[in-house]
Amino acid sequence: MVISKERLCQVLFLAVIILLGITFTCNREVSMYERNEGASPQRTPSNSFQFKKLTKKDSAEESLETIWNYVYQRQYNCKEHEYLGGKPWLDRDGAYDLCLEDKFWPIKKNPDSKCTMYSFGVGGDFTFDDEIANKGCDVHSFDPTTKLKDGFKRDSGVVFHLLGVSNEDNDKDSHGWKVRTIRTIKKELGHSDRIIDYLKVDTDAPGGGGFEDMVMEEMLETGLYKCIRQFAMEIHLIGPLTNPKLLDRCQRLYNQLTSLYDVGYRIYNTTDNVRAIRFIHKDPSYSQAKSKPGMLQGGAAILWEVAMVNLNPEKCDF
Repeated sequence: MVISKERLCQVLFLAVIILLGITFTCNREVSMYERNEGASPQRTPSNSFQFKKLTKKDSAEESLETIWNYVYQRQYNCKEHEYLGGKPWLDRDGAYDLCLEDKFWPIKKNPDSKCTMYSFGVGGDFTFDDEIANKGCDVHSFDPTTKLKDGFKRDSGVVFHLLGVSNEDNDKDSHGWKVRTIRTIKKELGHSDRIIDYLKVDTDAPGGGGFEDMVMEEMLETGLYKCIRQFAMEIHLIGPLTNPKLLDRCQRLYNQLTSLYDVGYRIYNTTDNVRAIRFIHKDPSYSQAKSKPGMLQGGAAILWEVAMVNLNPEKCDF
C-alpha cells in the first residue's frame, strides 16, 4: 500500500499530539501526587480554603472523613525540602520533613542567624534532632519519661531536658513528671526574644493518644503560633470514635488544625506512620486505609506525621 506524503505528515502530526498529551498527563500526575518515602498521595489544592468547624452534631463517620481528607491536602508546595532522621531498622520511624526555603529556614542562607528548635518526645531516638543540630541549629530535646540525665549534651550539640510539655507548670504532675508550657520553657532557657525555627511534637500520652492537641491549644490561645516558622507533629487519632470522649478529641484536633490554617499555617507534608504495624505483622504493603474501618467500632489507631510552615512568622516577647 502506498501512502502519500500528505497522509504521512498527517499521521506523524497526530502521533506527536498524542505523545505530547501523554507527557503532559504524566507530568501533571507527578506534580499533584508527589511522594515522599512512606507518604500517602497528597493533593495540591487552591490557596483559598474556608473550612467549617466540626461540632457535636457531626457523626463519627463525618468527623473521621473530614479530618482524613484534611491531613492529606498539601496546602503549600515546598520546593526544597529534606526528609531527615529516623530509625534505619524500622523504615525510618522518627523521621520528619524540613522545608529549606529561605523564609522558613533562614540559617541556610545566613549561617550567622540564630536558629532554635524544640523537640518534644524523643524517647531514645535523637536522629532527627542530631540532623538539625548538624545544620547549625540550637536544638533542645525534651522527654520526661527517659532515664537520661537532665542537661545532657550530645556530640551533635543537642541539649536534653528531663521535662515534658503541658498546659501548666508543675514540678511533679499526676504522672510524676516535671512539666512546663512552651512559653515558660522559652523564658527559662532565655529564648524570649527568639523565633522557634522548628517545633517538633511526637509525644505519647499514657493510656493512648498524645499531647499534640495540648500544644496546639497553647499555640492558638496565647499567640505562640506567631513565633514558630515550622511545626511538625505526630497526630494520634484513637478509636473507636463511637466513644464520645474519643470523638470529641478527633473533632478538637481537626478544629485546631483548621484554626492554624486560619492564622497562616500550611501543610506541606503528611506521612502515614504505619511502620511499626508493617514490622510487627511482616506486611510491607500495609496502608493507613486498612486501619480506617476499625476507627469507628474497633480500637484502631491512626498515626499521621504532619509538617507545616507558618507563612507569617514573627518574634514574640515571651
